[in-house]
Amino acid sequence: MKTKWKDTPTLHKVITVFSVIVSLAVVTLAVLQIFDIWTQAMNLCVPLMGVNLLCQTYTQWNTSRKTAYFSLGCAAFVFACAIAVFFIK
Repeated sequence: MKTKWKDTPTLHKVITVFSVIVSLAVVTLAVLQIFDIWTQAMNLCVPLMGVNLLCQTYTQWNTSRKTAYFSLGCAAFVFACAIAVFFIK
């Protein structure tokens, strides 16, 4: 059952808007990296993808628990890779 935007809780709305903003930032940083405008953009882009996955985990928690667990696992993997790359450099 779908709920209308005005019926969703305020925190859910905030997380959804934040997720869209983070997604736009990830796309922007990826474009900057692809065109060699900012060569270190991936250092910020990858952790932001993890944040986006955490937002997705929150928004999917009540509707699809399996998707939420998968997103949580992916977020943990992305953060682990980002930390490993940070310490290797």
